[in-house]
Amino acid sequence: MKNYLFIFLLISGSVFCQNMTTLKEFALRDAKATSKASMDRNLSTILKYTHPEVYKAYGEKQLMDTMDEIYRTMDAQKIKILSSEVDEVTEIKKENREYHCLVKNTVKMDFNGRLITLKSSLFGFYNKKKSQWYFVESNKLLDDPQTKKLFPDFKTDIEIPLDEHIADN
Repeated sequence: MKNYLFIFLLISGSVFCQNMTTLKEFALRDAKATSKASMDRNLSTILKYTHPEVYKAYGEKQLMDTMDEIYRTMDAQKIKILSSEVDEVTEIKKENREYHCLVKNTVKMDFNGRLITLKSSLFGFYNKKKSQWYFVESNKLLDDPQTKKLFPDFKTDIEIPLDEHIADN
């Protein structure tokens, strides 16, 4: 009997680890797709990975118009994204019957001739039915009133770091 219990625990532990590995691979895949879409200004792909609550609140047209305006403003201010790299998926946790993750990334920009590095993170929400992660900028979950309205009951044990702006000299 003890042997069966040991085998059961071994198998269930292995399945759990395999599941976490798969979730991490999916998070990395989807975060990289989001990052590439931002670089390429591919609005439909950005929307694909935008959390449904954000999508529902603003609708496709308003989100597309807002993103278009952001890119126009960047062009007018001579801000160019030079690179956008996903550094790592730092942790995945099951909270409130859904999986969450934190993805750290580094964005390098030319700000009118001045190089700026932005160290930031995305907070991921896993959709089990679609095997896909949706993302929200982590800092907005901390301090943006509009985002807090969309996620009024948001709580996590995952530590969300503040964004870091580094000016290269």
